[in-house]
Amino acid sequence: MNAQQLLNEILPILHSVKEDKEKLQKILDFLLEEIFEEPEENEPEIPEKFRKLVHDVAENIDCGLVCFINPETLEVEEIPKEMVDGLSYFSINPEFEDEDDEDDEDDDEQKFLHEDWKNCITVEPRESSESFKIMERFVDEVNDKSLKNKLVNALNNRKPFANFKNIVESSNYRKEWFAFKQHQLEIMVWEEIQFELEKSEN
Repeated sequence: MNAQQLLNEILPILHSVKEDKEKLQKILDFLLEEIFEEPEENEPEIPEKFRKLVHDVAENIDCGLVCFINPETLEVEEIPKEMVDGLSYFSINPEFEDEDDEDDEDDDEQKFLHEDWKNCITVEPRESSESFKIMERFVDEVNDKSLKNKLVNALNNRKPFANFKNIVESSNYRKEWFAFKQHQLEIMVWEEIQFELEKSEN
């Protein structure tokens, strides 16, 4: 049978149970679990030139590092976010810097590579809201109903990040979670880099 003939066979069956809520629910559940596939969003294609860079930056921001990228050389400098935040604080409040540093020219000041770059793209660790969305997307991918329910409960109660982490990392989906998170971070990183590159061209 061709597709139209098959459809002609299916529709009368559906029509025959149109008043039966339980049977319709069974059909719906079956279709959602076995047949229906969410339409894939068009993910950006990462050019070969940037793939390793994007992969490494995604891993680093997941570890709490701020990445400074030289768009000309693709060189990357990673600095812990706490250190970057501290530098930003002192740049805004110079009165809190150690006065002795000004008089002692022999002191080794912390010098960062990106400060000498003509252009620089900064990619920071994800905000909590972005990380939460990644976890929600992963839950949608989980087929194990028991695990799915546990993860949904974790996200809807106190300490969602810690509880989600404990549950998923002790499950059979541990590897899938890390791969999924890495992939989502890579997409975000590439979109940021692409946006900055396009902006600099205009």
